Amino acid sequence: MNAKRRAASLLLGVLLAACAGTPTTPTPSGSSPLDPSATPVTTPGPPVAPSGTVAAAAPTAAPTSSPSPSPRTRAPTAAPSPVPTPGPTPSSCVFLEIYTVVAGDTLWEIAQDHGVTLDALLAANPKVTDRRLIRVSDRITIPRVRLRPVILGILGGYPAMAIDINNLGEIVGQVQTASGFWHAFRWEDGVTEDGVTTDLGTLGGSTSQASAVNNLGQVVGFSSNATNAGRGFLWQDGVMTDLGTLGGVVATVPMDINDRGQVVGAANTSGEDQHGFLWQDGTMTDLTTLGGTWSFAYGINDGGEVVGESSLAGDYGEGPRHAFLWQDGVILDLGTLGGANSIALAINNRGQIVGASDTSAGVQHAFLWQDGMMADLGTLGGRSSWAQDINECGQVVGWDAVQFGEQAVLWEKNGLMISLGTPFGDGSSAHAINDQGQIVGWSLLQASGDSRAPLWEIDDGLNLAPAPDAAR
Repeated sequence: MNAKRRAASLLLGVLLAACAGTPTTPTPSGSSPLDPSATPVTTPGPPVAPSGTVAAAAPTAAPTSSPSPSPRTRAPTAAPSPVPTPGPTPSSCVFLEIYTVVAGDTLWEIAQDHGVTLDALLAANPKVTDRRLIRVSDRITIPRVRLRPVILGILGGYPAMAIDINNLGEIVGQVQTASGFWHAFRWEDGVTEDGVTTDLGTLGGSTSQASAVNNLGQVVGFSSNATNAGRGFLWQDGVMTDLGTLGGVVATVPMDINDRGQVVGAANTSGEDQHGFLWQDGTMTDLTTLGGTWSFAYGINDGGEVVGESSLAGDYGEGPRHAFLWQDGVILDLGTLGGANSIALAINNRGQIVGASDTSAGVQHAFLWQDGMMADLGTLGGRSSWAQDINECGQVVGWDAVQFGEQAVLWEKNGLMISLGTPFGDGSSAHAINDQGQIVGWSLLQASGDSRAPLWEIDDGLNLAPAPDAAR
């Protein structure tokens, strides 16, 4: 299965290369989509024996390079709480409008009545292949999505990639600084016209990237340190803390953090195998594997449930790898859509899991897993798709592989799917969505091949806007 995984290829490829002290310009990694047809999952494997817990290397607080003060005072990290029972859909959810066709309707009239262009309406409804042949009771998606650029000029500006967004609208990712090295950033809206960008610095090396931010403003990511080793970090209020390892001496790669301050990712063990981990309060728990010697954790919810992928036998690349769900020391094989490999990238507090899987036809499709079943989310006409994130509203974002690249996509909880376009011309991917319907990712600039960090917003009454000035 393709090794594009949620920002991990960026973290490992860009930052390990940067440990050699050379500025790099990587190609963005992809994302994925959603379709209404449910496909039974292949028989999941049995739960694997509980994992062990090891003490991580003593965390050391290191000041960031050129830290910016936190614009908001944070409450301290809450103590672990019992696993929550999934609640109702948040009241903050904003969904795309769905119109049901009645007798006498035409697509042109529907577009006019809802204040959108006919082209935008057709782009949002790819299953409408002939605009003259809509039928009574057909459901038409009204594409009310606004596109905004995330301005990161104070750090050098571009290339840039947005990897995650929390419910406060804070965005994290990586941006190339004026010196040519990648640095982790956090961006906040509303303080100035272009927002406020904070350079999160490094652990003493030249390069860093942020991979996730929780609703307390805590950021996790990956950085080179003073000895050019790659280490994971937790950043809070201007202080970057080294998370340690599972006993190995090479990279630790955090991928997600929940609102309890629990961090997941992958780290090298004392035997230099790479295993998924769960970090909390200075202790790193080995999540073990599904039978092989390699695993990687990508997502965690507030209940402490962790998702990722693991080899079934041997190391990475030595056989099939399956998506897993880990909870309370037990790791469960989620199976596939009929093919050899699968990967789970995100989980919400309702236990819904998204990722991508090989199908029996040998192509990769985005999936939504819930209640023991894996639903094939299909494509938007492309050859493959990936689902990268899911919010509490059940909305999923990712990418769809089209003829000449990738396009960012949004799947609504009812299975409807819409393209978010390729704002700068060549390709795009959606990495994360919050509960307010704000979506972040990257988009390629056609002229130079550099990447930008767009912010898409689902907003009732707003049309799909044209791409912003590429120079910004």
